[in-house]
Amino acid sequence: MRGDNFQNVPSHFINTGDGKAVTPFLFFFHHRQQDTMSPNPHHLNKPAWYLTSLLATFFLLMNVAQAASPDVVSKKKLRKAPLMRGTLWWIAHPEHDQWTKERFAEEIELQREVGFDLLWIFNSPQLLQKAVEAEKQGTPHDTLEMVFEIADEKGMRVIVDLPKAGWQGKTTAEEMIDKNREFIRRFHRRYGKHRSLWGWYLNHEINPLAPDEKTRSTFWRAAWKGIVRECHEVAPATVVTISPFFLLDKESYRGFPYLTPEAYAAWWKTTLQETGIDILMLQDSGEHLSFLTLEEREPFFAAVARACREAGAAFWINVETGQAKVRDWPEYLELEKRGNKEPKAGIVPWEFTPMPWLEQKLYLAAQYADHLVNWGYYPFMNPRPVPNDVRPGQREAYEAYRQYYRRTKEAGYELTPLP
Repeated sequence: MRGDNFQNVPSHFINTGDGKAVTPFLFFFHHRQQDTMSPNPHHLNKPAWYLTSLLATFFLLMNVAQAASPDVVSKKKLRKAPLMRGTLWWIAHPEHDQWTKERFAEEIELQREVGFDLLWIFNSPQLLQKAVEAEKQGTPHDTLEMVFEIADEKGMRVIVDLPKAGWQGKTTAEEMIDKNREFIRRFHRRYGKHRSLWGWYLNHEINPLAPDEKTRSTFWRAAWKGIVRECHEVAPATVVTISPFFLLDKESYRGFPYLTPEAYAAWWKTTLQETGIDILMLQDSGEHLSFLTLEEREPFFAAVARACREAGAAFWINVETGQAKVRDWPEYLELEKRGNKEPKAGIVPWEFTPMPWLEQKLYLAAQYADHLVNWGYYPFMNPRPVPNDVRPGQREAYEAYRQYYRRTKEAGYELTPLP
């Protein structure tokens, strides 16, 4: 069990009284171990032993039953259902260029079967350009048109990414705004007729900035303000989103400065107020490391949620379903060092976030967020991967989440429709 905060442990876990939280099955063995260590041979007599055995069996059965229920992580009130409503979908594989509308519909139906009603498309600028070029060559193939048509038919919403269009220190804010203005208008002329076009995604994952950092803060706020203005002028009913990350590396092992939750949230509060960004979709950890705990994440969720609401923006959480399976910082840093030397060797061991741990992450996120989205369905959960994107356990991961989704719905949790 991660951490010792009993407010956020599954309700079927038992406090052993010595700072541990264990399943009822392990609770029995914990006390048997305590008994064998006791200097008193009569510490647990036979009748008590049998009673403990019966209780352990009873609680074990209860544990199995409760494990099938989504209400296993927190006793705090949830703001929304602990369910993800869409994932970042990078449509960039060469095979996608050959897909028909029927094949895209099949792919989208797999997402719908796990409750997704939002398509968060990545690579939109390139897809738009491909569609234009194919049309000029007399071989029309418009991936985005097919996706929008399906989304319209299914009553789904679509968020598309905007061009990076440069970076701080390499271009000016005005140049970034101009390039995005051109894209937004071209894109809307072609696809604006679709009622499923719901939002835009600012594709800038910047390292956290402190409230007193002026130069970079001024650049990003000016650029985003101009881009948001363009989006709202061209398509007033759409929203503009961004998905930043925070860092939990307090020792700055990787050379990046650590910001407290309060400092991190203060920067974003000012930024949201100045730019007009509608939705902040906070990544649930910038480092993607399996040993990082809920207790480390929660202060950031609380602080940023408060900052968003004070700034008049919506607060979403981007719950990640992929992680690097490592014990601690030293192990990860060594693997990262080796991986930088051999980037294609796959040295850092990535995996699907195990379902019991993912369930806890979802419940914590649902305590603070208005809605939950995801990074990690592609590639870790995709049950029908394209070539060169096949990983062990993808179908099993998909099925595990689909069962969780069904259990959660049966328990009475439903996604509220997006406007």
